[in-house]
Amino acid sequence: MIAATRVISRAAAALLATSVSATALSAQQRLTREAVLSALASATAQTPADFTGQDLSGLDLTGVDFKRANLTRCRLIGTNFTRAQLFAATLTDAVATQADFTGATLDMVVMYRVDLRRAVLRDASMFAVIMPDANLSDADLSGAKIVSPMARAKLIRAKLVRTSLGVNPGTQSMGVLRTDATSADFTDADLTGANLRKVLFAWADLTGVDLTDADVTGADLTGAILRGIRGRDRLHGLDQALHVDQAIFND
Repeated sequence: MIAATRVISRAAAALLATSVSATALSAQQRLTREAVLSALASATAQTPADFTGQDLSGLDLTGVDFKRANLTRCRLIGTNFTRAQLFAATLTDAVATQADFTGATLDMVVMYRVDLRRAVLRDASMFAVIMPDANLSDADLSGAKIVSPMARAKLIRAKLVRTSLGVNPGTQSMGVLRTDATSADFTDADLTGANLRKVLFAWADLTGVDLTDADVTGADLTGAILRGIRGRDRLHGLDQALHVDQAIFND
């Protein structure tokens, strides 16, 4: 009787392990473009599609409207989101390395800790994006328009040529909106021609950053590290930045 019970227990354990493995495999199975579009077709802004934990890597989703979809913890490696509408979507903890968001609308997106290393976000709209602790190292954000709380974000070697992270007079009717880059890491980033007006760079690391023709008027440089910056002779607005005396330069 005891032996039979043990056999049954072992069989049940084996069956459970198989079931768990199958479930895990299913969760990691890559979705097709058709499956994504089908889920979005039946979704609404009130009941958005939920892709939590799914793999959408490598799909061509150019111009797709995600209707506030939940993409939490999704794998989006190399996915093409060119001109996609991702307004108010959730990408928290998503892995979107080498994904292409060229010209995409990412306004109001929530993406804590998102991994966007080597992603392309050229000319993307990123108004009120919530991305503390995001990793955008080696990403290309040239020409993007960004107003974001992005404390502790990593933008190491990121390309932000003519990117606007600063105050846009056109949004001020909505209140004082500015990018919070407190303790963010911009080491060796290219900020040539960037609008950095009123950006909060408190304790941010801008070591080796190229600031040629950038505008830091009204930016808060409390404790910011600006050692080895390039283009200082063509940097605009430094005399109108805040707490420059508390920033750390070479001299």
